[in-house]
Amino acid sequence: MIRALSGLSVPGNDMQVAVAYQNDRLEFDIPEDRLVAQWQGPGDRSRGDALELVLDALEHPRDYPPLRQAVVPGDQVVIAFDPQIPDADAVLAAVYQVLREAEVAAGDVTVVVPPPAPPLRLPEGVALEVHDPEDRTRLAYLSTTTGGQRVYLNRRITDADFVLPVGLFGYDAVLGYRGPWSAMFPDLSDTETRRTFRSQASGERLPAAHTPPTLAASTEVSWLLGSQFHLGLLGAVGDLSEAIAGLESSVRTDGMRALDRLWSFDAGSRSELVVAGVGRPGRPTSIEELAEGLSTAARLVQRGGKIVLLSRAEGAFGPAIQRLLGIDDPRGGEKALRGHESDRDFPAAQQFARGLAWADVYLLSNLPSDEVEELSMIALDRPEEARRLVAGARSCTFVSQAERTRAVVEDADQRTDQ
Repeated sequence: MIRALSGLSVPGNDMQVAVAYQNDRLEFDIPEDRLVAQWQGPGDRSRGDALELVLDALEHPRDYPPLRQAVVPGDQVVIAFDPQIPDADAVLAAVYQVLREAEVAAGDVTVVVPPPAPPLRLPEGVALEVHDPEDRTRLAYLSTTTGGQRVYLNRRITDADFVLPVGLFGYDAVLGYRGPWSAMFPDLSDTETRRTFRSQASGERLPAAHTPPTLAASTEVSWLLGSQFHLGLLGAVGDLSEAIAGLESSVRTDGMRALDRLWSFDAGSRSELVVAGVGRPGRPTSIEELAEGLSTAARLVQRGGKIVLLSRAEGAFGPAIQRLLGIDDPRGGEKALRGHESDRDFPAAQQFARGLAWADVYLLSNLPSDEVEELSMIALDRPEEARRLVAGARSCTFVSQAERTRAVVEDADQRTDQ
C-alpha cells in the first residue's frame, strides 16, 4: 500500500497538482495547508513490452511447470480471455507463441470472450467465440459448488483438454477482486448465474483478508474444472506492469497482493472536497467506470462534502440506474433499487446511490446535462469550473485513475453506506 503525498508544509505556499482523466489532464494551484492527499496511480513500471512480460511469466510460472510442458500436440486449448486487458493482441500473441512451440495447432486453439466482442487481432487460424449466456445449446453443466450453486459454463470450456484463463487483476464490486478466475466464472457462465452474482454486489472495496462468497465460488469453479494454470496481468496507468502465471492459488494470492501494493493508497483523512479523474488513456470511459470512480471518491470525502468527477464518460444508463433518475432525495436511492438486483447495471447503480447519498457530486462528462441532473448530480460544462470549486474548499484530495484505485483513510469506520 502506498501512502499518498499530503500537504503538511508551511501554510501559504501554493503547490500545483494535476488530475488525469482519459486522455486529458487538469492542473490546480492549491495552498499546501489545504492539500490532504494526491494520487496519480502507479507509473508505467513494466520490465519490457507486453509480449516479453507474458513470455517470461509463462516460462517461469509460480509453483507450476512452464506452460509449454502443460500441453501436448492435439490438445483442444481454450483461452478464457478478459476483454479489459490492455495490449490484448500482444498478450494473445505471446500465449499462442508458446502453444505453437509446443506443437499445438492453430486450429485447435479458441479464444472465448464475454460479450460485447472486443476488437482483437488473433494469430492466423485461431478461432474467436463470443460467449452467449442465453444460448443453452452452447452451455454445459459442470458441477455444483459447496454452496449449492449449479455451475454452467461455455461448452467449449467444459469440452477442452486445456483451459487457460487470462485476466486483468482489479477491484470489483461483485467479487472484491477480479482476475483470471473471473474471466472464466461468472463471465462465461449462464444468464441466471451472472444475475445472481450481480445481486450480491458490495459498495465497499474489501481487504484481501476478506473473501466474499462470490470470490470463493469463482475460484472453486477453477478447481472443479481442473483448470490449475492461470495467467494474470497487472496494469499501471498506461500499460501492463507485470504478468503472473502459474498455479491458480499462487497467481490469485500474489496478484491480489501486487494489486494492493500498486493500486491502494492511504489518504490519511477525509477532505471537504475530492477531485477524481476517471478513465484510462486511449479508451472510452463507461458508465460503470464512472460509478467505480464515484465509489472511490466517496471513500475520501467528508459526509456532506463535495465530489468533482472529471471524465469523458459516455453511454446509456441501464435499467437500475434509470430507477435513480428524478428521485426527490438521493438518500433514498438504495431503497429505490430494491427489486432491481438482477439488472445488469445494479452494481453501478448501487455505487451511484451510495455516493450521491454521501456527498454533493459535480460531473464533467460526455453525458447529456439533463440526464446528469436527473441523476442528482450537477453537470459541469468546462473543466475550469472545477478550479473554482477547489478555490473555495478548505481541504482537498486529488485522485487520478479513481475507478481503478482503492483508497484507505484513518477514519475507516465512517462508511458511505451508513
